[in-house]
Amino acid sequence: MERVPVGVLQSIRMDYSQSVLLYRDKPEYGLLLKLVLIIPVILVGSSIHLWSTGDTFVSLTLLIEAFIIGLIFWFLLPREYQVYENHLRIVLGGPFSVKIGFQKIEKVRITSRLALTVNFATAITRSYVEIVIKKGMSIAITPADHESFVGKADQALSQWARTSGGLESGRKTARDAKDC
Repeated sequence: MERVPVGVLQSIRMDYSQSVLLYRDKPEYGLLLKLVLIIPVILVGSSIHLWSTGDTFVSLTLLIEAFIIGLIFWFLLPREYQVYENHLRIVLGGPFSVKIGFQKIEKVRITSRLALTVNFATAITRSYVEIVIKKGMSIAITPADHESFVGKADQALSQWARTSGGLESGRKTARDAKDC
């Protein structure tokens, strides 16, 4: 099968899921995000109140808006961050996930620098985990245990590089980045 270049967050062959799961971590949900998640609940409550006062059109409009906002939150907020033997995976709501193959990753590190990233962070925090992509924007995530996630990702990335010949591309691991 001929290899065709694909984007960072996609793959032609869906063989990622056949690899072994090495580590998983839940996202760290911040207070601000928890407060924002109350919006659909407030809309449903307002819809019930308006329905009881006889304003059915506005009530149904608010109910539909609550449903749409709830679906957006459900589909876009991360549920879990996973480290596999050949890729990282950000599990979103429903059937959606973001899979990042190790061949696309330059390094995984804990950082506090401000940067333009694809943001799957779920908390406003001083430090976050940055997945540095070779060509493209980095990805920001906030696992509950930053150190363990980076340690397991670094270990899997190093093992993958040794067994797949990924070291010839000048790959840096999180430990190498600390030494610099």
